[in-house]
Amino acid sequence: MSLGFLFAMSLPALVAALFVLAVIERFARGKKGTPMATAGIGELGATFEAGKRDEIEYRKEERQLRDEEGDAAPPGSRVDLDGGTAVLKLPD
Repeated sequence: MSLGFLFAMSLPALVAALFVLAVIERFARGKKGTPMATAGIGELGATFEAGKRDEIEYRKEERQLRDEEGDAAPPGSRVDLDGGTAVLKLPD
C-alpha cells in the first residue's frame, strides 16, 4: 500500500475533506437547506462524543412534530392574525 492511500483513509483526511467541502458549499450554493459538510461534521462529532447522537436524534424528532393550534395558549384563547384581533380567556 502506498503512503497516499493510507493518508486518504485516515481521520485527518476526512476532516480536511469536510473542510474543503464546506468552503466549496459556502461559495457555490445559496442559503438553502442544511449543507452536506455541516451534516458530515455533525456525524463525525457523534462518532466521538457519546451525547451527540442523542442530540441529533432529538433535533430530527423535533423537526417532525406538528404544532397544534392552541398548544401553548390557555383554553378558549385564539389569535386572528389576518383580522388583527386576539381573544384571551383567563382562568378564574
